[in-house]
This record gives sequence, structure tokens and C-alpha cells, in this order.
Amino acid sequence: MSRRKGIVLSVALLFSGFASAEKIQCPDLLTMKNTSYRMDDVSLFQGTPDKLGELMPDTLNDMVWTLQDYQDYGREMNLPLYLVCRYKGTKKTVELKIPDTAKKCSAWFGNNQNQFYASCE
Repeated sequence: MSRRKGIVLSVALLFSGFASAEKIQCPDLLTMKNTSYRMDDVSLFQGTPDKLGELMPDTLNDMVWTLQDYQDYGREMNLPLYLVCRYKGTKKTVELKIPDTAKKCSAWFGNNQNQFYASCE
């Protein structure tokens, strides 16, 4: 293989890695009518959340979901995964479709119990 073809192949592989590394994250704050609400809970669903297919985290101790089996099943049954972000003081939620390339979702507290975050990558 020529040096030029090797460079082109390397660049193509680099960019394909970036494409598969798509990440989503719940917004920390939800603002409606000049009022901000802080995120305080998150759920993972197989299929749209209105179908009520909520998935449990991998363990009772951590809010981590390993997605491989869920992603495989979702592709087979046309049931994509959704991350639902909930906010203290409102029933309004944010629903995020999880990328097909995501391998894991997790939620965690920041420096104190008022800082709660969730993402999938």
C-alpha cells in the first residue's frame, strides 16, 4: 500500500471513531417561563417512554446501564432506547433518543446532592 493510501485510510478510521462516539446528556436545568428546574432523576426506556418499558440499572448501588443487549434487542424489535430526564418541581421531562452506537448510560451526583447528571455514550 502506498504511503498516501495509508494516510487516507488512517484518517478515515479516525473519523469513523468520532462518529461512533456520539454522546447525549440530560440538560442540567430546564427553564420554563423564567423559572429554572434542576434535574433530579433519570430513567432508561426500551421503546418510547409512553409504552412504560423502564429498564433497571445494572446494580442497586450505581445508576449505570450497560446497553449492548438492549441495543441488540432494540434493533431486532424496532424498539430504540430513550433517556428520560426529570426535574425537581415540575412534571415536565426531557426525552432523549439514545444513539445506536451508545454502549453505556450512567447517572451520578456532582459535588453535592443538588447536582445530578446523566449521559449516554
